[in-house]
Amino acid sequence: MMGNPYILTIAGHDPCGGAGITADLKTMEDLGVHGLSACTALTVQSDTVLKKCEWTDAGLIVEQIEILMESYPVQAVKIGIIEDLEVLNTIVHLLKAKDPGIRIIWDPVLRSGSGYDFHNRIKVRDLHGILEHCDLVTPNYNEIRALSENGNTEKAIREITSRCHLFLKGGHRNDRKGMDILYRKGMPPVEFSPKDILNTDRHGSGCVLSSAIAAYLALGNSLEDSCEQAKEYTYRFLNNAPGRDRLKGITLQYISQGTTIDEHLKNIRNICVAGGDWIQLRIKDHPEKEVFEAAREAVKLCRAYGAKLIIDDHVSVAKAVGADGVHLGKNDLPAGEARKILGPGFIIGATANTTEDIEHLAGTGIDYIGLGPYRFTHTKKNLSPVLGLAGYSRIMEQLRQKKIYIPVVAIGGIGLKDMGPLSETGLQGVAVSSLLSDAKEPSTHSGLRETIARIQQYFNQTPEVASR
Repeated sequence: MMGNPYILTIAGHDPCGGAGITADLKTMEDLGVHGLSACTALTVQSDTVLKKCEWTDAGLIVEQIEILMESYPVQAVKIGIIEDLEVLNTIVHLLKAKDPGIRIIWDPVLRSGSGYDFHNRIKVRDLHGILEHCDLVTPNYNEIRALSENGNTEKAIREITSRCHLFLKGGHRNDRKGMDILYRKGMPPVEFSPKDILNTDRHGSGCVLSSAIAAYLALGNSLEDSCEQAKEYTYRFLNNAPGRDRLKGITLQYISQGTTIDEHLKNIRNICVAGGDWIQLRIKDHPEKEVFEAAREAVKLCRAYGAKLIIDDHVSVAKAVGADGVHLGKNDLPAGEARKILGPGFIIGATANTTEDIEHLAGTGIDYIGLGPYRFTHTKKNLSPVLGLAGYSRIMEQLRQKKIYIPVVAIGGIGLKDMGPLSETGLQGVAVSSLLSDAKEPSTHSGLRETIARIQQYFNQTPEVASR
């Protein structure tokens, strides 16, 4: 590859190979350019869970960049996950000092797919002196909303494009799903329509796109052509995905409720019809045979509407009926034993009440935490101490300080008025029962469908992107 252009990726290391510098280097090699890398963070993660992130010392990052820039004719740089704006500012100024003509593509990673906020408070106004050194930034729709003041995305777009070019990814928007738009300084926008609506939350898709743009630029293509070809390349990446990432983008779990099994199934059907996409079948005080029969019917319902089904407690039932996973209470089978029975393809959730609970569970191979209760509830007999909003805020902050990154959903007596405050704590979502079971029929505009949409909107307003 001696005659091929050199590209530098400055990003984190993903040990599962799906994102970060590993995905970048794979993309670069596939497109016929020579990939170089400077590591900004070491992570402990899979394609669904980010447990730890250890940042590389800024001085060491600088040393990596300096030796590579001095040794190779680097033509373009892709920047991914960075600890903070001070480090990012140092990097972009160093790159331009080494080579004023180098092309810099910044993929602004604000939040990992597993729910960790890297830069949740950054606004466009904070990027003075950084954007001027970038050729292109590649946020998705949630990220541009997070960067904007008071949700004014049009103003944010204008402010960014007054300083550099912007490629806005449309996979997360609802009105024009999959429509990517290139905004260039002093030129009309260029829209790139999607071929199909694919799973845009696939782990590493943002890395693939931004590194592909850098590669196509280094190969001599125009910015517009590079973006178009990179979108096509990313489309092939998404189309070849092994399946949906298990919990990406899912923010609302319905825990089934009913005085009879038939009532449980009726409620599940109503929630699925109304747009619910994550169901937990929770049937207590019934023989396992009856739970099995109910689970078989619940699987059929969820498959028909594209929802994921979790079985409460019953690991063997979950495996036998082909559910998506199981939820384990504090007194149920240990997560490690459940994983041995179910294998790697199943979702395993677990209940927690404290930071210490989560710290222990995070090392057992589970995929998400049900943290609660938020307030007193009649749906659970052995209730742990009530947390309240202050408890959730404290625990989520402690998890960030301990660098424990795993999807956490709130549970226990949650009402619609609680969604706003809870969504600001860093939670991925909520799990509810009565709030949905007691709502009106899904055909009613003011009923169940609207309630589900409002809850999902609260949590989807925070930027949720694949870690890269």
